[in-house]
Amino acid sequence: MKKMNETVKDLIIGIVICMVVICIIGTLVTDNKLSFILGEVLGSVIAIFLAIHLNASIGRALDMNEEGAAKYTKKMAILRLIIMGCAVVVALTFPEVFNLLGTLFGILGLKISAYLQPLTNKFITKKIS
Repeated sequence: MKKMNETVKDLIIGIVICMVVICIIGTLVTDNKLSFILGEVLGSVIAIFLAIHLNASIGRALDMNEEGAAKYTKKMAILRLIIMGCAVVVALTFPEVFNLLGTLFGILGLKISAYLQPLTNKFITKKIS
């Protein structure tokens, strides 16, 4: 396996931090705590997969010509949307196991971690490596 990009590591660390914080807040607010936590974990696992997939897609697209790269990145973006949709469908199909709100917050952890990436890189990733 190729060496993981430092930015992807930052995103994964940010997703995990968001997951922990949202799980703590969610357990204080929701009635079905286990369902919320499982939904959050499902969404966070999907977010981590999406970050890794996005990095791999960008790397592959950089090796293509302009037209091929444009088509490829569009296909991969649609694939990531389908994966997010499948996670939401799973949460809607099994509401007693996966809380929909927790799943959505988990998926949005990727967006939040993108904003936190400079801080994550400065204070966590640089200290570890």
